[in-house]
Amino acid sequence: MSNLSRRNFITGGALAAIGGTFALAGCAPQGKSDAQTASAAEGSGAQSWTGSANGKGGPIEVEVITEGSNIARINILKSRESYGVGTTGMDIVSDLIVSNQTLNVDMVSGATVSSMAFLSAVEQAVDNSGMKASEWKKRDKAVPAAPENLEQAVDVVVVGAGGAGYAAAITAADAGKKVVLLEKLGITGGDTILSGGAMAVPNNWFQHKEGIEDSVAKMAEDMIVGGDNVGDPALVNVICEGAQSAFDWLVFEGGVAWQPYQRFFGGHSVSRSLIPEGNEGSGIICKLEKRAEGLKNLVICRNTKADELVKDASGAVVGLKASNTATGDTYDFKCKAVVLAAGGFGSNVEMRTKYNAEMDDRILSTDSVGATGDCHVMAEKIGANLIDMQYIQTYPTCDTVTGALLYVGNMRLENRAICFNKEGDRFVEEMERRDVISNAIKVQTDGVGYMIFNQDGLDHTDIATVNAAEFDGLMGRNLMTKGETIAEACEPFGIDAAELEKTVEKWNGYCKDGKDPEFNYRAKLNPIEGGPYYILAYKPSVHYTMGGLHINPDAQVLDTAGAVIPGLFAAGEQAGHKMGTNRLGSCSITDVIVFGRVAGANAAALA
Repeated sequence: MSNLSRRNFITGGALAAIGGTFALAGCAPQGKSDAQTASAAEGSGAQSWTGSANGKGGPIEVEVITEGSNIARINILKSRESYGVGTTGMDIVSDLIVSNQTLNVDMVSGATVSSMAFLSAVEQAVDNSGMKASEWKKRDKAVPAAPENLEQAVDVVVVGAGGAGYAAAITAADAGKKVVLLEKLGITGGDTILSGGAMAVPNNWFQHKEGIEDSVAKMAEDMIVGGDNVGDPALVNVICEGAQSAFDWLVFEGGVAWQPYQRFFGGHSVSRSLIPEGNEGSGIICKLEKRAEGLKNLVICRNTKADELVKDASGAVVGLKASNTATGDTYDFKCKAVVLAAGGFGSNVEMRTKYNAEMDDRILSTDSVGATGDCHVMAEKIGANLIDMQYIQTYPTCDTVTGALLYVGNMRLENRAICFNKEGDRFVEEMERRDVISNAIKVQTDGVGYMIFNQDGLDHTDIATVNAAEFDGLMGRNLMTKGETIAEACEPFGIDAAELEKTVEKWNGYCKDGKDPEFNYRAKLNPIEGGPYYILAYKPSVHYTMGGLHINPDAQVLDTAGAVIPGLFAAGEQAGHKMGTNRLGSCSITDVIVFGRVAGANAAALA
């Protein structure tokens, strides 16, 4: 595992750690005098220099502390990069720079934009110090270190450090087994850390408090019907029956904190979706990562790609070959079981179109860059069966330029927005299934949908504060508008304001009547009365691949004849035939934790 123990030192804010010399020098502004530059070069004391660049979440400002001709520390002065993704990417780059005294470093896969912007800001600060960043970039290249003395004879190998992978690896390690967890990207988290982290749990505490009647059977029925009766009921039942136990495990074993409310997701019959702290999957992943790194019998290997499954003469999986993409090191793991939890293939356009010609490069993706289906192919080569591969889901409310999932779009799920087209008319029920909404958007003018909400609605949620970087970015890129009147908010988009005013007026009437005769809105009807008004543009992006490795309720992978492949397990989006043609929102997190734990426990039982 790459040693990031310097992380807190490098990015910490305690300036006194530099010592008295820095206290005397002070925090000088960008652009020092010649005398100051000379003083720093001669090593007479620590000096600070600043630089900035635009990251994924907005401006990044850094302070580079130099001592003579060395970089002693890098402080982040301003950043709104995503927690656990952008922040981790910047930490890794910072560690490489300070530890190796070079700017010749690669971007961190999985956090490319953030790490690139961070490096650009550091380069600017170095130039401001009087040294030349261009010269620093010619120094020896630094890469994240490969794990030292990595033992290759283990009990269980888990591939993919997302929600399912962490659940499997921690469960197996807790059973006393020696576990190695492989992640091909430079950061962990997979699609889980990029998600909203919502988790569907029937019979949860909020339901009891609010008098909502729910059951395992009701959630299972919602999932099966929501997937057009294609999903395997036996697999669905494992998810629903294990939901409460998985939630408890996240709380009491993982230390995951949750928001004091739940949401109603489209396609569900009742409100049952719990939201993690921070309203993002990082609230889950960062806690599981911390728990995993505290286990002595579990080693996490980042930048390590699974290449080949190894079987013995009987056909059982007994090993896995892998390679470190940063250092070039290769590994030949010997084990009793392998758990594949490497996610789906939403970021692999070639693979998408192989199974569904409509999912071509015209459709962007919300998925991690690591969601390329490598392990689907790897397992297929040893006879594993792939199932439901043609079923690929799009998420309806995504960035029209980047394809990223829009958390501001959760105003829809907060029951505070209505959806409409460029003509100003509603065209779908806002709480419908994701595929239904996505398909409805596709046939609208420009293939774009819009939603309107007002300041009062916004103030009833924490969306503008929790997602402040995204909110400001959408406004800055003119993908969301604000107006004191509906007409003013419509103007930049060319929306028919007069028609939208009629639509909002009708909606407010439905709210007073308590019924939506047009689309039978199934959640609480909240009026949109009085400005300021906001309008958000969005369109669908590939979000989830329902197909994957065929498994049984014990998470064992099946071959093309339906027989178990001994020693091979799969969990999360890696495994198919659970969601059918369509996945209901918030069921994925439940799935990855439930089946991750099942796979980890059963893999450990073989060792």
